[in-house]
Amino acid sequence: MEKKINPEDCGVLYNSNEIGHPDDPSLIYPINRINNEGNEKSFKLLGVLFDEYLSFEYHISSLCAKVSKSLFCINRIKNFVTKPSLKMLYFSMVHSHIVYCINIYSCANKTNLNKLQIKQKEAIRMISSAGYRDHTKPLFKSVNILPLDELIQFSTLKFMHSFTNKKLPMIFNDLWSTNAVINPNRELRNANHLKVPSHHFASVRRFPLFTFPRLWNEEPERKSIPNASAYLRILKSSLLLSLVYFICILLLLKVVSGEKEGGLKIG
Repeated sequence: MEKKINPEDCGVLYNSNEIGHPDDPSLIYPINRINNEGNEKSFKLLGVLFDEYLSFEYHISSLCAKVSKSLFCINRIKNFVTKPSLKMLYFSMVHSHIVYCINIYSCANKTNLNKLQIKQKEAIRMISSAGYRDHTKPLFKSVNILPLDELIQFSTLKFMHSFTNKKLPMIFNDLWSTNAVINPNRELRNANHLKVPSHHFASVRRFPLFTFPRLWNEEPERKSIPNASAYLRILKSSLLLSLVYFICILLLLKVVSGEKEGGLKIG
């Protein structure tokens, strides 16, 4: 049986950084081009909204809307359930939306990611019964949940660990190569590092093809642990520990600020 694609259910996306378009109009007709000036500004593929500039602005806006609806429900019942139950609600109604395809949309710019970060902080304050202006780093550490930036780093390194240990589908096998493979006749100090492709567009260098190997090269010796569960457990502990460093710095700043205002009151 011959399978055919229904053009009405499809969309085509042109990246604005690409130069030129197909000369044959039949290649894009009758599928509408997706651009920021047309009626179709994005299209959904496997639950992810792609736009012309791959900024993922529409996808993150959609995520924030979903999280807001979940937070409304959690806020209505937060006084009637226990904190462990609130944490379970967070993972089922908020965290599940955030982590879905996070390796794809995490290449969005800081402005768009900050919108989602604010929503996650709102959720953590809610399940921790904290005030609106309370710092969230201690709250994340207390509930053992990674903030968005650390969660992106965790997901990226999880993917790269699977890549280096050949646990991904075969299509990813030749995506990156080490410097030793590319330059076999040269002795390099970073021979075991993955080759990071070069590109003159800063907006392109934030994509996974460039950021993933760069972050993996910066990973310490723990990345050599072959067992995925053991590696991810150590990685998460390390990322949570970095929150403790922030808390210590915050307390130190408060002490210094108190001394400037007239000294500390002890006892």
